[in-house]
Formats: sequence, structure tokens, C-alpha cells
Amino acid sequence: MKRIFCTPDDLMRIRVGAPLGAIGETMLATRVMQRRNAAGFAGWRSQVRRAMPADFGVLADILPADDSFLDLITATRGARTMAAGIEALHLASRDELRLEVECVIRRRAGKGQRPLPAWTAELSDRDGTARRTVAAAAESFHSVAFAGRWAHIQSYLEVAAERMARTIATEGVERLFAGLHPYVRWRAPVLEVHRQTNCHDEHLDGRGLVIIPSLFAWPEPITLHSVVDQDAPMTVIVPVLRDIADFAAVWGPRETNEALTALLGRTRAAALQVISEGCSTTELARQLGVSPATASEHASILREAGLVDSWRHRNAMRHEVTTLGAALLDGNLGSSARIA
Repeated sequence: MKRIFCTPDDLMRIRVGAPLGAIGETMLATRVMQRRNAAGFAGWRSQVRRAMPADFGVLADILPADDSFLDLITATRGARTMAAGIEALHLASRDELRLEVECVIRRRAGKGQRPLPAWTAELSDRDGTARRTVAAAAESFHSVAFAGRWAHIQSYLEVAAERMARTIATEGVERLFAGLHPYVRWRAPVLEVHRQTNCHDEHLDGRGLVIIPSLFAWPEPITLHSVVDQDAPMTVIVPVLRDIADFAAVWGPRETNEALTALLGRTRAAALQVISEGCSTTELARQLGVSPATASEHASILREAGLVDSWRHRNAMRHEVTTLGAALLDGNLGSSARIA
């Protein structure tokens, strides 16, 4: 168990954060992939294992199943798509990466655990070679681990975060914590976080707490904090899965639903599906088998409808789905509208 001591100021600073985004969930999925007792994920692990990318070991080296993993999530949190997450990793503070590596090295040595590979010291190098290696491995594993379902999973997690935030706003922090049982338990002024092993106590001292729902935070919550900003709030990442029915709901269907095809037309519905994974106009054109000009036109129409966001990145225009676009892909517009 981990005990987090909260002051009255901390209780005023407890909030629900946005989901981790594509690269953060991919990093946590790496840890679940290595767990031998991940019964609830057995089918998923079997499917992923058949298509495991060759560079998965890069991620496994820094993200083992134990609790002494290298936290690259804090530096990239909030990046919704994989492309945005990779960009965040490249732009991460070199001091933050260096301090995180040093912290994990000390922690693993103190527990007698396998040390980090030597190349992790290069994550803070100016040339960014090590970061590019990690980014490429994360991108490869993401495509296998989520198998085209990221838009649905992202939408599910965003709805879960909205529900949690509404609970705080309408019923208070105690009700939020009660709804997170058995992962956490509130015994004022202490938040007890379920852990299979005993951990040191944490005193927030006014920093506050951010609660984030996650698919691959399993089988227990994960606590993270910044190594460069001691005044930043602590993050508690809590599982959204409680049983196999939850897994089926969060995983969702991969195929574009027929109602969406009837609404948008087959090509434009396919464009929305491609954009759900994050892509440039050139990548969209290639996957649809159309010219870049035609792909740009499809993206523009979807953007005007509020289904897609676009921004310029270097010399390319990149696209990602909005929450509304993800809800349409899921065939779940009604529940999304009720949350709003």
C-alpha cells in the first residue's frame, strides 16, 4: 500500500486530468505485455505476441513490469496522438530526462533489480539519437498493440475522465474516491493507494493531486511525479477496467460503422478512420489511394464539420480526430453528447 497524506490545501487542488495520450498508454501497455499474471489481458497479449515488432526490446528494457520503470510519461503527457507524443518526447527537457534516468538507476540499485541499459544515459544527449530509437519502437508497438482501435480507446478514456470530473464538481472528492474503490481508499487525511508491496509515504504539502484514468494502468494504480518541479502535483493513474465486460467496451469495434458510411460516404468515412490514428495529408492520400489534393479536400470538409483538427508541422499538414469524430467512429454519439 502507498499512503498519500493530504492537507486541506491539497483537497482543494485535487482534479481529474486528461488521459495520457497514445504514447503514454503505449508505454503502459509495454509493461502489461511483460506480466505473466495478466489474466484479463490474456487474449490481447496472445494477439500482440503474434505480430511483435523486432524493436520491442528497446521499450521492454526501460519499461519493465515492476514499479522501477523509466517515466517518460510525465514528459509527454497530454499529447493525444502518437505523432504529437513523439514530438513531445523530442522536445522534452534534457535535464528532466537525465534526472529521471539517474533516479531510476538509484532506485533499481537499491532494490537489487536489473539495471537500466547503458544507452539510456544518452536520452538527454543533444543529438536525440536515443530518443529517436525509443520513439520508433513506441510507434511500432503502438500499431500492433492497438490495432487501429486507438480512436475508440481515446474516446472511451476521455468520457471516463469527464465522468470523474463531473463527480468532483457535483458530489465532491470523497465520492470520486469511493467510486475508485478498490484501487484507492480515502481515510482522511490519507489517500491509500492499493499496491501489492508496501511503499514509502508521500506528503503532498499543498502540491495537490491529479487523477487520470487509464486502460493499461494494471493491476494497480501508478503514481508519478516530476523530477524537475518539486511543486508540481502528484499524478495517480487509475485503471478503468474492473471486469471482462469493461475490456470489451473499451476495446470496441475496429470497423467503420455502416451508419457513418451512409452519413459521410465510404471514402470520407475511411478518411476519418485513417485520421483517427493521426496522419499527414500525404499519408492520408497514400492510404486512401487518392491524390494529395483530394485527400486535403476530404480533411478540410471533415474539419469544417468539427470531426477533425489540423495543424501545420514543419512542411506537412497533420490531422487528428476530435472527440466528436471519435464518437462518430464508435457509433457512440448519443453518450458523448450526454456527457457534454
